[in-house]
Amino acid sequence: MIVRPLVSADLDALLTLDAATNPHPWTAAQWQDSLAQHLSLGLEDNGTLTGLAVAMPLPDEAELLLIAVDPARQGHGLGRELLAALQTELAASNRKKLFLEVRASNQRALGFYTAAGLTEIGRRKNYYPTADGREDALLLAGELP
Repeated sequence: MIVRPLVSADLDALLTLDAATNPHPWTAAQWQDSLAQHLSLGLEDNGTLTGLAVAMPLPDEAELLLIAVDPARQGHGLGRELLAALQTELAASNRKKLFLEVRASNQRALGFYTAAGLTEIGRRKNYYPTADGREDALLLAGELP
């Protein structure tokens, strides 16, 4: 298992993994833009992309835009490994805090982020679309190591 930078050659694998883990997956154009502009890391196992993490670095902080692990591989600590690698990279480039937003209904993700030391700092009402309307986003933040 290795963590490595994502590159344009990963696009097909990214589209597949994103579609398997995200109710609103990014388009190929969004992925290309993100690969060019953001810190994008992949978790690879024997040549297969099993996880991804994308953060938007800002002057002294960063925003986590996306993190995902292949559903067949979830629950084995791969997300923690990927998030830790992303946090280490961001801290090495003098970022002090990591911010993110998550669906209020996503209890599994909230548990994951809380275990990683992030805490709720706010709420965006009716931020995410749902099948029945809209739901709130919770804003989380944590210090980088």
